[in-house]
Formats: sequence, structure tokens, C-alpha cells
Amino acid sequence: MSIRPRFGGPLQAPEYYAGISVICNTLREYSTLATIAMHLNTNGFTTPTGKPFNKQRVASFLRSPHYKH
Repeated sequence: MSIRPRFGGPLQAPEYYAGISVICNTLREYSTLATIAMHLNTNGFTTPTGKPFNKQRVASFLRSPHYKH
């Protein structure tokens, strides 16, 4: 049985979550969730299931235990 993060898909390498966290932390105070999603997608990140980020998926990531702030 594989471990699944709360925001879907198989568990990824720690570097994946660290990269997403850096972008979220940099933009979170002054940007909307949609803007953060755009930056994640532009930088080549997708959700663990391979879907592009949108504001709902960013919000799920920010609530997940994988988010490092």
C-alpha cells in the first residue's frame, strides 16, 4: 500500500515538497492562490497525480503536512 498525501497522488520526494513550499512561501503574503498556482505551473510543478495546480489544489497543499513554512 502506498502512502498518499492529503492533496492526492503518490507520495513524492522531499525535494518536490520543498520546491513547492519555497514558491508558496515567497508569494503567499502578497499573491492570490491563483497566482501561486500559475507560478507553480510555470516552474514545471504538477500535483502528485500529474495535474496542473489551480487555486483549490494550492489551498489543499497549504493545509497539508507537507507544506513547510
